[in-house]
Amino acid sequence: MRFLRDINLVFFTYVANYLLAFVLSVLVARGLGADGRGVYEITLLTISISQAVMSLGVGVASLYYIGKKTYATGDLLSNSQFMVLVSAALSGLLVLLAAGTFGPRLLEENMPYWIFVFGVPLFLNFNLITTFLQAHNRFLAMNSLTLLRPLVMVALLIGGLVLGRLNTTNVLVIWSIATLAAVVLGLLLLGIRNLHLPTVLWPNWSVLKAQMRFGVQGQLGNVLQLLNYRLDKYVVLAFVGMSGVGIYGVGVGVTESIWFIANAVAVVLLPHLTSAKEEEAAAFTPVACRNTLFLSLIAAAGLGVVSLPLVPIFFGNEFSDSVVAIWWLLPGTVALAGTKILASYIFSQGKPLINSYITIASLSVTLVCDFALIPFFGVPGAAAASSIAYSASLVLSLIVYRRLSGRSLREAIFVKGSDLRLYLETARNARSRLFPATAVAGDLEGGP
Repeated sequence: MRFLRDINLVFFTYVANYLLAFVLSVLVARGLGADGRGVYEITLLTISISQAVMSLGVGVASLYYIGKKTYATGDLLSNSQFMVLVSAALSGLLVLLAAGTFGPRLLEENMPYWIFVFGVPLFLNFNLITTFLQAHNRFLAMNSLTLLRPLVMVALLIGGLVLGRLNTTNVLVIWSIATLAAVVLGLLLLGIRNLHLPTVLWPNWSVLKAQMRFGVQGQLGNVLQLLNYRLDKYVVLAFVGMSGVGIYGVGVGVTESIWFIANAVAVVLLPHLTSAKEEEAAAFTPVACRNTLFLSLIAAAGLGVVSLPLVPIFFGNEFSDSVVAIWWLLPGTVALAGTKILASYIFSQGKPLINSYITIASLSVTLVCDFALIPFFGVPGAAAASSIAYSASLVLSLIVYRRLSGRSLREAIFVKGSDLRLYLETARNARSRLFPATAVAGDLEGGP
């Protein structure tokens, strides 16, 4: 029951977070236009990839070691903060190199590259902190951070729009302020007592080596998966232009709303499976996977219908072409929802490299399809390529799941009658709580 409670808590947080992200996306699109949103997308994407590489997987390893109770949280957290300092130094060096080589050209493109100096370490720290909260099953605290960032951003963006001073640089500074607020709150929630300043400045090398040794294996898959999700934006930039990135970004953002179901399940599932026995993990995974696929499919069908009239209304006619991209992205988005669940199981069995291999194969499909489709079909080609790659990822994850667990693929894909009966029972219980039956007159009067 605690597992279901945690899923519900994270699920509703993801719903709230997506609603805030949707408002944020509309504000950015309206304030910056297609070109400006393209710059915003490319900047944040580059920050995201940079922090994922510089982390060397210490967050992934910390989640695993906390679940297995191998090392103390204080050592793991302090070492993680040391990696944040390292990322800040590396980011500063890279910005200096960029300034001396192609800085003027970046500024001509309105790309505020200097923001990487603090953007990379801030985003790295945010991801590390949420991972530590997840590892300790502190989902309420984790959800507070998840919601704080978009709340601060929406408030500041509205202020910028009112003042009429919204541009790409201002929006990225607002993003940094919101991330800083979440980081500060996260450190307070984790407890300053868990931070050992001497270890932050000079880490526990034996523990850090173990973190990096295990973490690089898992993080390799995460970095590759990030590239699998986002590398096509760079290809769109090359063949379509910055406005194409902005249009495609809206399509991606809208369709990925479906993942709030899979993300909520996977976030709670990962620490649960990691600490569970092999048989329990193998039995629980297909239940989570098939129901996640089923609910994601329903959500995708609804989104496909409403996107045609609503995208131009909310984002403006400049982004009307995003609708076709949404339609092409939806099948793959549903497929990847299942992959997220299966990846949690594979990781929990101490096989992070297998997830990396799957992602390498999927990324290879992405690259081949991107260069085959984007030059000829533009943004819709990028969307179709992503769907093909995401579907390939699901197929490979299912094969690995079957080999590791020995269980049937059918039970991981297709919902059962017992699942549908549970949905009906849940709906009846929800209705009875929202609309309790009123007593009939005979009952009130003491009649038969």
